[in-house]
Amino acid sequence: MYTTRDTPIEKFPHALAYLEGFKHLNTCPEVIGRKHPWWVLHRSRDPGIFEAPKFIGLTTSKRIELIYDADTSVFVTDAMYLFRTVSDVDPWTTMAVLQSKLFLFLYRVANQGESRVIPQIKAAKLEELPFPRIAAIRLKKRSLTEWCHEMLDLHKQLPAAKTNHAKTNLQRQIDATDAQIDKLVYELYELTPDEIKIAEHNVM
Repeated sequence: MYTTRDTPIEKFPHALAYLEGFKHLNTCPEVIGRKHPWWVLHRSRDPGIFEAPKFIGLTTSKRIELIYDADTSVFVTDAMYLFRTVSDVDPWTTMAVLQSKLFLFLYRVANQGESRVIPQIKAAKLEELPFPRIAAIRLKKRSLTEWCHEMLDLHKQLPAAKTNHAKTNLQRQIDATDAQIDKLVYELYELTPDEIKIAEHNVM
């Protein structure tokens, strides 16, 4: 439920009745001080921010964990971050690069001075990292996009696997697909074998 000060709550009696079941849990000082209605989101954002297409990332994570919201316009909580790519960059290729071992290595090197009890990934810090040239991405676009779709399909199949043998087989395919994506990303960044070893060693 996305409510703001301008929401005509009386037009949604069922929603209001549901929210009233949690009213006693609302300890917001601004609500207690009657600065805004108790049923309003504390810091509502422009709903347009959540419109698809967009990427959704998990903030409290040691790794860069993303999904691509192509057409669902999912609303998310403050434990996540959102961003979009420029129009001429394929989103699936972008997801493959951003979730590669190399990009995680770059993120950790760029932010190694931070010490947090709870790890955090921030979109603003992802934006600062070097991204492959668009021209180079176009040369690899088809391969990276196809591998990314294959990875998603394999992960969808994994929960439905009924035997240990089937799960093991799927996991091997996932690992092989992951390795292929990493290989293509290393090629995009034109890394030497020694540089690849450094990246691989530091993201285990």
